[in-house]
Amino acid sequence: MGLRCVRGHACVCLHLPAIGLQAFHGAPGRESTAYAGAVEEASSDAERFTGLFEGLAAQADAAEAAADDMLVEDAARAAWAQVQFADRLRAARAVAIDIVGHGPVSGDVVRVGSDAVLVSGVDGEWLVPLRAITSVTGLGEDVVAASAVDARLGFASVARAWARDRDVVRLLRMNDEPLDGTIDRVGADHLDLAEHDPGIPRRGDAVRRVVVVPFAIVSAMRRR
Repeated sequence: MGLRCVRGHACVCLHLPAIGLQAFHGAPGRESTAYAGAVEEASSDAERFTGLFEGLAAQADAAEAAADDMLVEDAARAAWAQVQFADRLRAARAVAIDIVGHGPVSGDVVRVGSDAVLVSGVDGEWLVPLRAITSVTGLGEDVVAASAVDARLGFASVARAWARDRDVVRLLRMNDEPLDGTIDRVGADHLDLAEHDPGIPRRGDAVRRVVVVPFAIVSAMRRR
């Protein structure tokens, strides 16, 4: 590299050695390398933190959803805990009812009263006290609450209706033989049955005896 001569002065030419000029033009050094590494590490840390926060948010959402599901299940269990057997039976159609001391009675549910169910089957109408039922098949999850009429209807009221109609009935007793005859009278917790052969109507000479049967011993009663 030379210097221009100045008028009136001797011209001196200087020749500078060829040194690494790249040093003057921003050649990469330790400081820039460290800075790039710091930027890359910061970016990696940011991604890790982002992933961590997203994972925590997903866990929180899952926990909230599980809590909501648990609340729904608890509410469903609490509601189901209030369901009455008679209300499920009232909502059913065709059922098979196992009775204490007797085989199953099958038919369509006609009415469910306060303490008994009336079932219509191929062999007649069955009046079954709810306390005498050991199991039922054919029930769904539907529930029907008792109406005002259902609340008043019971075993005694149906027995009185059958007594007025002078129907021949078969009365099933717990741990005893069945009785056939006609209901003469119905009390608050018992009935008087004129026992006679089921194939004939009630007549004085056909009646073998009149028996008084407490409701508590009756497992079912059928009329054809």
